[in-house]
Amino acid sequence: MVNTLGFKPLRKESETKMSLPLYGFLEGDTVGLLIVADQNELISSLAHKLQEAGNIRVKPKSEVQLVYQGKVIDPALTVSGAGFTALERFDVGQK
Repeated sequence: MVNTLGFKPLRKESETKMSLPLYGFLEGDTVGLLIVADQNELISSLAHKLQEAGNIRVKPKSEVQLVYQGKVIDPALTVSGAGFTALERFDVGQK
């Protein structure tokens, strides 16, 4: 695709990364945290990111699950694949 000035974009629109602000709640914590996730980030990475952000109050656990809209989400899915949109809530707790 060439724009009106004749330049080609550096990446295709489908390759453009989009960040999503999400509200994460960690089991055992008293505070919800704002987490910025990439749309192509894995759910397992998002769960880890929330644990890292809350580790001052809650010790990270090795076996956790992410719950979104009342359902446990497959850790191999991406954020966009799980259907997340901006400013939605997710919870991370022990399996």
